[in-house]
Amino acid sequence: MLGCNAPADPPVVIDLGGLREGAITRGFEVDGTREVRIVGADGVIVEAWVEGGVLDGVTDAQRARGASESWRVPAPVPGDGDGDGELELAVLASGPVELTVWARGAVLDPVTRGRSLAWLDGTLLDDPTLVSFARVMAAISEDRHGGRLLDRWFRAFAAGPGAGRATFVQFLDDIAVAHGADPAAWDLGALPFKVTGVHDRIDLAGAGHCGELRVSIASTHPTFSPVHLIFLFRQPAGADDVTPDGIVHCRGTARAWARLSELAPEAFRAAAGAIVDAALVPERFLLAESVELSISPWQWRQWQPDGGGGLANPPLFQTIDVARVNAPGPTRDAFLSAVATHADAIAARTWTVPAGFRALTAEVQPSAVAPLVDLGDLAGSPQLPRALGMIGCPRCHTDDADFLHTGLDRQPSPFYDRELDARAHRLDALGRGEWPAPVTFGPLQPL
Repeated sequence: MLGCNAPADPPVVIDLGGLREGAITRGFEVDGTREVRIVGADGVIVEAWVEGGVLDGVTDAQRARGASESWRVPAPVPGDGDGDGELELAVLASGPVELTVWARGAVLDPVTRGRSLAWLDGTLLDDPTLVSFARVMAAISEDRHGGRLLDRWFRAFAAGPGAGRATFVQFLDDIAVAHGADPAAWDLGALPFKVTGVHDRIDLAGAGHCGELRVSIASTHPTFSPVHLIFLFRQPAGADDVTPDGIVHCRGTARAWARLSELAPEAFRAAAGAIVDAALVPERFLLAESVELSISPWQWRQWQPDGGGGLANPPLFQTIDVARVNAPGPTRDAFLSAVATHADAIAARTWTVPAGFRALTAEVQPSAVAPLVDLGDLAGSPQLPRALGMIGCPRCHTDDADFLHTGLDRQPSPFYDRELDARAHRLDALGRGEWPAPVTFGPLQPL
C-alpha cells in the first residue's frame, strides 16, 4: 500500500518531433490528475482529445458552446521558433485514459480576403475550366448539361410571384435563334454571363455542416441586365471538423480556407480548383437566388429544386413580407403577437421567422431602401424593426448598396466590404483557437 507521501505519477511526454500534420495516441493511467507535456510543437496548431477523462482549464466559452471538456480546441502552441515549443495539459480521471494529439499544421497568418473569403480576381474567375455559368448549370441539372433547366427556369420568371418578368422569355427566344430550338443542344458556355465571385460562407455553419460556397454570376447582355444569379452549395463537415463525440465545430474547414492566403499563385490556383471541383456537384446544391432589374423594380427570389427537375420559389429565408404584416387583419395580429412573445430573441437576431410571415419575393425600387415593419403599439422597442429587417436580404442589400453586393465589375458594395472585414476577423479568431461570439441571423458587422 502506498504511503501518503508517495510520489505523483511522472508527467506523460508526447514528442511531436517537428510533426506538422498527423496524430499521436498514447494510453496511460490517471489517479486524479496527471500532467501531460507535448514537446516539439513550436509553431504548430495542436488539438487534443482524452478518452476516459477531461482536460483541466477548459474555458467557459467552450462549455457554453456545448463542446466536451475532453477536447483541447485546435490552437497554436506558443514558441519563439527555435523548435522547443511546449504545451502543458492536465488530464483529470480515475483509471486508464487514451489521449490523442493532432498536429494541424503551422500557425496561421492573418487571412487575405481575396484568397480566403471572396475570389473576385478576373484571372481566376475568367477561367472556364475552374468555374463558369455552363459548369454551374451542369452541376445543378439532372441531365448534367443545364439547357433544359435554364429554359424551364427562366420561363418561370414570367408568372411571378410579384411583377412578372417577360424579359427572361425574350432572352430565351434570342438564345433559340442563335443556338437552335432544343435547349439540350445549347452551348451554355457561349451565353453572355460571367462569374463575378466565389464566396466562402463558413460563417453560416450550422448543425452538421460548415456553411456554404456561393458562386455569383451576372448577365453581360446589353439589354438583359442587370441580372445577377447566386448559386448556393453546401460545405459539408470534414473529418477534422468533428470531435470524437460528434460535435461539429468546422475549424478544419476554417483552417483550409485560411491557408489559401499563404499559398503561392500556382498553388492557390490548384487549391481553388480542388475546392470548386468538390463543391460543384449535384448533391451539394441548395438553391439559387435571382437579384435582377430586368424591368423595374429590383426583384429578389430564391429557387429550390422542386423534385421534378425544375426550380420553384420557397418563402424567402428570414425575409418578412412587410406589406402583408403591416396591413390590418389576422396576419398582422398574429405577427404582432409573435413579435411580443419573441422580442428578446428578435433583438438578439436569433428568432427564426415562421414561413407564414415570409415573402415569396422581395421588390424594391432602384436606389430605394427596403422598408421596415410597422410594429404599432410595440414601438416602445425601437430596435426591433431594424433587427427584423437586417435578418432578411432586401434590407441588407439596400442598407448601403443598390440591391447588389458584388457588381458586374466584381467590386464589393460598401456594405459587403465591411462584411468581408468582419468575416476575416472571425476566421482569424478561429485560427487562433478562440471562441468568437455565436453567429446570429444577418450580418456579422455591427448594425
